Amino acid sequence: MRWIVGLYLLCLSLGSESQALRIITVVEPPASYLDSHGQLTGFSVEVVQAIQRILDDKTLIEVMPEARAIHIARTEPNVLLFSFSRTESREQEFHWITQLSVKTWSVYALSSNPIQIQNLQQLKTVNAIGVVRGDIREEWLIQQGFNNLHPSVNHQQNIKRLQSGRLNLIAYESQGIQHLLLEEGLDLQDVKAVYQLKRSDVYLLMSKKGSDMHLVERWRQAADKLKTSGEQQFIAEKWQMILRHYHDVETQTRNGVMIFP
Repeated sequence: MRWIVGLYLLCLSLGSESQALRIITVVEPPASYLDSHGQLTGFSVEVVQAIQRILDDKTLIEVMPEARAIHIARTEPNVLLFSFSRTESREQEFHWITQLSVKTWSVYALSSNPIQIQNLQQLKTVNAIGVVRGDIREEWLIQQGFNNLHPSVNHQQNIKRLQSGRLNLIAYESQGIQHLLLEEGLDLQDVKAVYQLKRSDVYLLMSKKGSDMHLVERWRQAADKLKTSGEQQFIAEKWQMILRHYHDVETQTRNGVMIFP
């Protein structure tokens, strides 16, 4: 009997460990990125950390490539993921906790490139468009029937491939491209947007498969509290000033949601 009880307790212990909360983000400035000291920072990071304080949650935020992060969120329970676009194809896959931002997806070329794009059909004739493997823009372009995509591990790699001429265009977003250019020591005028793909609502989400609904609701309630208290708006306005002062990026804020041009 003693060994049966011990086995039962062990199973309970292993079960609780497998259900432990994980919080995962990707490097996508200015939402989440590593600063010069290797510390995780960014607008979305500060919002998630503020929700953690409300919940007295001490879970460490993990950083990993997008393809791996989205795979974990699709296959494991109790995984919080940010900042990811809410799209029709993803709607039923996840629990959507709270909105963080609105951003614009575009395709970018070197400023010296005379290319002009008028529509998606014309974009499909371009030789090589750089995307990040697992990124929502790769997913969306594939859904639109694109077969000229060249995936990379990260956006930094895409910038280098664009500079070297290995890519004609890259798919990214307005706030990220400006921050990335500055980090890579490039001038903001070195790259230009040649076609706007779409606008995207960006969220903190939680995995659906096997997740604890009590945990989901606790995070939703804490996120609502952060917004209604005005603290998320304060964080948004702080990052609005940082982006304007240090990166010459103009944004708007609405109820704690950052809206990028």
